[in-house]
Order: sequence, then C-alpha cells, then structure tokens
Amino acid sequence: MKILPYSVENLAKALSNEYTSSEVISSKNHFIYLKDYFGSSDIDAKSIVIEENYVSKDFLHDYASYYALCFEPYPKICKRVHFFKSSFTEVELKASLIDANVTANFWNSYLGFIVIKPIPVTVIGYTVLKTYSSKQAFDERNFWGIREYVIHFHGTEIKIKSLAFQEQDSVLAACATTAIWSMLNKAAIDFHTILKSPSQITKDADNVSPDGSRLFPNKGLNLLQICQAIFNSGLVSEVKQPDYILRNSSGEPIGRFVSNSYLKKILNAYSPIGIPIILVIKVPNGGDHGLHAITVSGFKQSAPKPIPPQTQISWLSDSIEKFYAHDDQWGPFARVEFKNEIELKTPWTVFDPNQKSTLISNIVVSIYPKIRISYEDIEVIVLGIDRILSFFFNNQNIADLVWDIKIDFSENFKKQIKHSALEQNEKISRLTQSLPKYLWVASCYIASHKVFEFTFDATDVKNGMIGKDLICYLPNEIKPVLVNFLAANKAILQSLFNHRASHNYYQFLIDRLSI
Repeated sequence: MKILPYSVENLAKALSNEYTSSEVISSKNHFIYLKDYFGSSDIDAKSIVIEENYVSKDFLHDYASYYALCFEPYPKICKRVHFFKSSFTEVELKASLIDANVTANFWNSYLGFIVIKPIPVTVIGYTVLKTYSSKQAFDERNFWGIREYVIHFHGTEIKIKSLAFQEQDSVLAACATTAIWSMLNKAAIDFHTILKSPSQITKDADNVSPDGSRLFPNKGLNLLQICQAIFNSGLVSEVKQPDYILRNSSGEPIGRFVSNSYLKKILNAYSPIGIPIILVIKVPNGGDHGLHAITVSGFKQSAPKPIPPQTQISWLSDSIEKFYAHDDQWGPFARVEFKNEIELKTPWTVFDPNQKSTLISNIVVSIYPKIRISYEDIEVIVLGIDRILSFFFNNQNIADLVWDIKIDFSENFKKQIKHSALEQNEKISRLTQSLPKYLWVASCYIASHKVFEFTFDATDVKNGMIGKDLICYLPNEIKPVLVNFLAANKAILQSLFNHRASHNYYQFLIDRLSI
C-alpha cells in the first residue's frame, strides 16, 4: 500500500502505469473531469491509497479475449486506487483494518476506487465512486439508477451506493458497449439479468461490426446492435424516436432530434424502476458531430409551483433542471444541463466552450419483458383526461393542473398508499387489492398538492381497458360538484376525449369519483 495526499499531481501519478505516463494521463478528458470531480465541495478528496497487485474480474475477461494473445506481454494484474475525504497516516490506515473501534468512523470518509488497467492509454477500468450528495425529495438530486456495492479492502467490508463506470476500451468496447455495461450493473441486481464483461456484451451485439468487418478491435455498435446486446442480457428495449425537426435559416429540415421536453418526460417516467437509461447523442467532433452513447442514472428536479391555467397540458417533468450520466469519454455522474429546446450542455462543451452543443439522436429504455405498455400509451389517455378536467378547474379559477406519469412496482405504490392522506377504509381497500407487478401511475397536482392518482396495468395489451383505479384527494365538498359537472356535460365533453370508444375513460372518471 502507498498513501499519497490528494493533489492534481498525485492523481495523475496514481492513474498512470508502465505503458501510460502521468503526462499522458494529464492530457486525457477523464483526468480533466476527475480533478474537477474530486476537487468539488461535495466530494473534496484528501487522500489517495494505491493498492498494487489487484485482480479485476472484468479485466480478466477482456485479457483472455484479446490481450493474452498479443505479442506484447501485457500483465493481467491491475492496481486499484482508493480515495478518501480525510487525511491519515499509514499507521492509522492499518489500525482501521484491525481495530473495530476505529473502523466505522475511518471508513465513513471513503469515496470509492478506480481500477487502473496495465494497458496503453485506456487505463481506467472498473470504477465505483461516491455520488454527489442526494436526497429523495424535490430540489435535491435523485440518483435512481444506482445500487449498493460491497467493497473488500484487506479484510474490511465497505458499502457505498453508486453505479460502476469504466473508460471505453477501443479494442474491446466502444462507447455503446460501455453504456450497456453500466446499465446492466444496476439491472442485474434488481431484475436478475446477466451482468457481462464489455467483451461479452460486444460479442452479444452481433457477429460482425456495423460495416461488416470483424468485431475486435471494436469500431462501435449501431442502434440495432445495442438493442440486440440488451436482449441477450435478459431485457428488452424501447427505442424512443426523435420528435423535433431541426431546420436551417431557410426553414428547410436538416435533421431530427429528441427534444429536451420529451427527454425529461422519459427520464421522469421510467426512473422509479431504477434501470439507467441510455442516450444516443451527437457530440462535437472536429467541427462536426459524432455519435456517442451515455448512461443516465439520476437528475435534479425543482419543487412544483402553482402556475396559472395554460392552453397546453403541464408536466411535472418540466421541472427537471439537469441530469447525471456516465460518459465513458469523461467520467461518472457527469452533469448535463438543458441549453434550449434540443441542445444539451455536456462536459464536451463545459471544458471547451468553443465546441458545438450536444444533440440527442435516440433514447434507449431497457425494461423487463413483462412491461408491455409504454409511456406514450399512457400519455394519450392523460391528454384526454386533462382536457376534460381542465374545463372544470379553469371554471373554478384554480391554478393549472400539472401531470406526473411514472411506472412503478405495485408494492412501492402500496407503500405510498400506507402513508397517504386517505381514510383508513380506503387504504385497506387498496392495500388488499390484487395488482399486477408493474403499474403506470399518473398523478395530477395543483401546485404541490396531489389531487388525483390514476393507475394503469403496465402488463396488459394496449388495446385492452388498462385503467385500474382512480384515487381522489379533493376535499369532500368539491368531489360531488365535479361528479355533477361531468355527468351534466357528458354529451358535450365526452366527444373531446379522443380515445378508443370501447374504453370509455370519461365514464371511468364518473364511476370512480362516485365511489
């Protein structure tokens, strides 16, 4: 073991190896990002501990697939670099390994580790680093795509919540492979899918590269290969297509991209099931744009505020201010901000303001195969419900209705029911109700007050009547007024609800509110 005080120079030295000097490390994007990350007030690293002769399972897979067959005798043993938020001596570190009275407090300052692979340039291997501070509340960071890792250090067990990261290895794993690998690090825990090494993921994607050449060295995966690799790991993919047409100054279309508004809806909608979401983006590349893949695991969202009635439907997801993504060309939990309707402010532009902005080409949502109803299927229904309810609430001169659509586990939904403001008999009725494993929940707010909560069966077919329940949180004196309004205006308002006639959600509203 070697202990170094944290500094930019020592960080470069710790990340170097016999094939990659500290000078080369200092020129890498990852180093630029990591020194900013470790120097932030949230992380504030103070010490570095270098653990030599570390065996990395992930690198062993890649070593056996490629490096063992090279003429150059690359080693198969890595080193692991640990980071701490406190300063200490070697004597204190050794005492923490054997003294139970010292251990708990000592390891509270642990920030995580980076495995350094014994190969040229692409040295950053399996990495688990602490997230920025977070709370499960509005106005705070919500890292929904992370898990608990158990780290063993010379007989001591340390637990931190994070999402594994590693640098793109251009030989075995391009950016899309690494993005899938990070996603599976969480999905493999919650969904009993298969966590594979980057080389295994690349092999799962196809037999050849997109241009027909051999897979290794890897030139990258196309969208179809990304989905194939995800499928071979036990999940299925929903690919969200561009919804925004970018035009030049003459009004001619020059490209289709995903709008930031749509991106916010998708991140918000699928976040409760906790599987990180892959974005296929166009990043600055020598004055033009190149395709790239990143893995989103969290976002920061502001608290809902009352807004006056709007002509268009309002979404709670619009309050998402920024998100956090693993970008294998920069680092873990990279901050990404929204610049305008379609452009993103990413590390590619933060660290080089002269670069073009980042654009979103596609969103790849990995889900359990039993989830058959998509976000878009629910949004269509909610749009109709909003049109109907807005007539009533606008007449009452009340603030605009704001909608929040999310997919969730039914057991999580029931936990929320337990702590809701419902009366005891209503709680018991819903807690004892048989529900599918996955539910779409559409919540309606006025400011920060929840007024309605619709549930839909996420495992049904979209041609079926997927509406399961409606919970109304309106005051008792308003609820019958709303029911009378809907009944009295049914002939006029029902025609505005443009959904399948066989599934009468207008009558569903009246029936559920009348209970």
